[in-house]
Amino acid sequence: MGNEDLSLEQLERMKEDMSRDMLIYLFGTPRMPANPAQLKVLNAWTDPHYKIFTYTGGNRIGKTTLGVILDLCTMFGELPWSGEAIKFSHNEPRKVRLIGQDWDKQIRTVVVPTIEQWWPSDRPLKVTKNQLGVKTMWTDLRTGSTMEIMSNNQESRLFEGWFGDLIHWEEPPSRDNRIASARGLIDRGGREFYGMTLLNQAWVHKDVIMSRNPDGTLDRTTYNVNADISVNVGYGIKQEHVDQFAKTLNEDEKQARLYGKPAYMAQIVYPQFDRNTHVIKKFKKLPLDWMVDIAIDFHPSKPWAVLFMATDPRGFKYCIDEIWENGSWKCIGDEIVRRCLDRNYRVNAIVIDPLSKGDKQSDLHEESVYMKMDRLFAGFDMPFQAAGKDPEGGVKLTQALLHTDNDMAALFFCDNLTRTVTEIESWMRDENGKLSKVDDDMMENLGRLVKLDTQYEEMCEEMYEYDDEPAVNSITGT
Repeated sequence: MGNEDLSLEQLERMKEDMSRDMLIYLFGTPRMPANPAQLKVLNAWTDPHYKIFTYTGGNRIGKTTLGVILDLCTMFGELPWSGEAIKFSHNEPRKVRLIGQDWDKQIRTVVVPTIEQWWPSDRPLKVTKNQLGVKTMWTDLRTGSTMEIMSNNQESRLFEGWFGDLIHWEEPPSRDNRIASARGLIDRGGREFYGMTLLNQAWVHKDVIMSRNPDGTLDRTTYNVNADISVNVGYGIKQEHVDQFAKTLNEDEKQARLYGKPAYMAQIVYPQFDRNTHVIKKFKKLPLDWMVDIAIDFHPSKPWAVLFMATDPRGFKYCIDEIWENGSWKCIGDEIVRRCLDRNYRVNAIVIDPLSKGDKQSDLHEESVYMKMDRLFAGFDMPFQAAGKDPEGGVKLTQALLHTDNDMAALFFCDNLTRTVTEIESWMRDENGKLSKVDDDMMENLGRLVKLDTQYEEMCEEMYEYDDEPAVNSITGT
């Protein structure tokens, strides 16, 4: 019986049955689009520069689905829906390790069914079970690639001795298990994928999501995406069902399970800050007409904090330079002037902690730091003044620049500002809701700079004028 002998209903049923067996070929296509957060990860996945991927946030944002699909893509060596090849450093069969939580509640009931759902029926497969009857070794007979499933509850020593191309953390791992497994990625330059809702695993946020290089610079091989539950509405879940789930949660649980904000992150001052958006490569040369403001946080016994912020013609702000050093007022002041002259900064204003005015010694003739620096900067026609107070006002303005009403960023940080970026990622409020006074030096500077509300002004013509005639030395006559 040919297709012409089948009813329309039978044909549609056959298409549906075929789709169920071949779902991975439809993923990411108009027929089965990835949600916007998943799409960000997929777009970055084909860039071999990235080695660590985190997909965190609320419940039901498709973390397991995305992780399993990336596992299968690694095993197959391509994106099945497009046929685009994935580059590897070798020609051997790929090895994937998927690490879930417990064998029964999570691996048997969630992970294994998801793999079975997405494995295409046209791809020959061999599966081996462990002593608990859980399918733990999956072999793609076409490529010879394997996926091994383990439990985070297993002893760390069992994670040693493996090498491979991808580790998929389905739940937050213990730090020992992470280190034991990650060693196995060295030989092949492999990757890690973290798909999880973080509840109280602060170390994952600090060591993985906020990872840094030994010199303190941002780890540019890490790609982070965080999303709330609403990102998957219309892509697999319905809003009415989300609303029903929300009724079962208290306010703290809502923050973690709906919005992906764990308890330890609740007091972060700048949750709007996102490395992928707000951190940019440092300027080789700053445009000469951009206006530069400088803030100085004065400390008599700890490193001085100095932050440089530029304003472009659109009104966008860029933190372009920083100083975090011990030294005398003269040493720091000279360094500020030197950078402004060497880098041709168009200085608009320099502000300093008002405490610098009150540091006179017992000797009434001793000048304050403010007076000394004022005289230094005046010699180079650099406007200098004491900053005002109102740190909360600075926070509100900074938040508005990190994410404007037009749903875009208007404040950026160059990637060489290691101290500033470290502070903005981790600055928190204390248990009373007040801004923490720990590691807040650059953040105080940041608030003072945005409160200046510098508006770009075009350079007047005389700034560009040059004498047509060369200057004559009055002594030599040349």
